Amino acid sequence: MRYECTIPLMKAQDPRITEKFGPLGRILPNASDSLEELRDFFEHAILDVFPELLPENDPRIKLLDCEYFRLSAERHYLEFARRVFRENGGVCYWHTQEFKLGDMQNYLYKIKLMDRIDEMIYSRQFEIREGNVLFRIEDLEILEFAVKYFLRELIGGALFFEKRPLMIVYSYDLSLPVLTENPEDLAHYREIARAAGLYFR
Repeated sequence: MRYECTIPLMKAQDPRITEKFGPLGRILPNASDSLEELRDFFEHAILDVFPELLPENDPRIKLLDCEYFRLSAERHYLEFARRVFRENGGVCYWHTQEFKLGDMQNYLYKIKLMDRIDEMIYSRQFEIREGNVLFRIEDLEILEFAVKYFLRELIGGALFFEKRPLMIVYSYDLSLPVLTENPEDLAHYREIARAAGLYFR
């Protein structure tokens, strides 16, 4: 019997597919650039490891410079993403303008900061035809890869879950903006965040 080792591959999509999504999904290509404006039209919160915005003199702010703290916090975000992924039928869309080969120095820098398994996933994606910035994710490992590199500030963009619309947008310092279409969905996802050890603030 012959076994094959298959590295997960994101599925390149025609960016025009977002026109068929609901109101939140249609803004996916512009989410990272227009976040402030979008908050006027959608329900929003910040997915965070802290329950409130830390004041400037709060000693916990120093934790955000501690690599151990940041990496250990990832498990909560990954658990949140797993639950949301399952609830949305195991499908997610990722819009990113940074996921391309680019200059070799930048590529090597990103590889150096990755876990070995994610390095293999990252390298595999370069077989996707150049120019695509929208991907369909149907593999949990790829979703976890995306979330980790949002948190490690390596690869940006926005993740969109269509079944019960939720958008997670790239940001800094373990604070990821989230958008939903209505207060009920925001409250629902707030409970999932709480169960994963995170907060919507």
